[in-house]
Amino acid sequence: MRVSDSYVFDQANTRLMRTRRESTEAADRVSSGKRVETPWDDSAAAGLITRFAQDRARQDAMMTAANRASEELAVVDGAFDQVLTAVTRAQELAVQLSNDTYSAADRRNAAVEVQQIFQQVLTSINLRFGDRYVFGGTADQAPPFDPAGAYLGNASTRRVEIAPGILQDASVRADVAFKGAGGGVDVLTSLATFATALSANDATGIRTAIRELADGSQQITAARSRAGAMMNVFDLASSTARVNRDDATKGRSALEDIDLIDASTRFAAAERALEASMSAVARSFRLTLLDKL
Repeated sequence: MRVSDSYVFDQANTRLMRTRRESTEAADRVSSGKRVETPWDDSAAAGLITRFAQDRARQDAMMTAANRASEELAVVDGAFDQVLTAVTRAQELAVQLSNDTYSAADRRNAAVEVQQIFQQVLTSINLRFGDRYVFGGTADQAPPFDPAGAYLGNASTRRVEIAPGILQDASVRADVAFKGAGGGVDVLTSLATFATALSANDATGIRTAIRELADGSQQITAARSRAGAMMNVFDLASSTARVNRDDATKGRSALEDIDLIDASTRFAAAERALEASMSAVARSFRLTLLDKL
């Protein structure tokens, strides 16, 4: 059976169109660097790519939050250091001025320094980091201590997600650390009372301040240690989230991105196939014309 010229031409043209499409797709992949750009390219891979993208975004958010919390706690640690230095100086004055060899004038002069220490402590604990006051609990938009040392914040602690569904405290309770909520020492009141005792030349009150300030110093040190432990947790959480984020990025890339060498090889093969198809169509067309002459 004789094959018609039109059939031969149509078959060659069909092959040409197919190889042209394959060449265009191969060129697009090399150009974009993506193996999967739309769900219909590979529906199973597209679903996994979406999951990896979501996981990466969540891990990145947790890493950012952990870093922010760690930075804030580092600032809190600095504030604790300033307060402890000030309270230690007040302790030294209490021990020194409890000696009966000091006169009323000596103690009145020391009272001025203790009042300055009170203001230094107040400034340190009314610390602001970014857009929030760090010692106010969740009431963080205004200074947590008034000029007299009264606490205006709340007893809540901020919490940050460090792993899916796992929350970690990200702030210390200033009412416990500085005001002795729950049975501790009110450090600010102790400083104020100590200054009053010095001004009044009250030896008994001065001696009482020695123990109160020592207990207050231990109380602040314990709070500082808790803040340091939190900081370590957030640093570890940040490192873990970074690793998980990078793994999610690699997983997505393995599914979505092309192997450039393989894609280039496929593109070259598609180009050769296209050239061969174009040559075949050209030959078929020339033969058809010769038959008509």
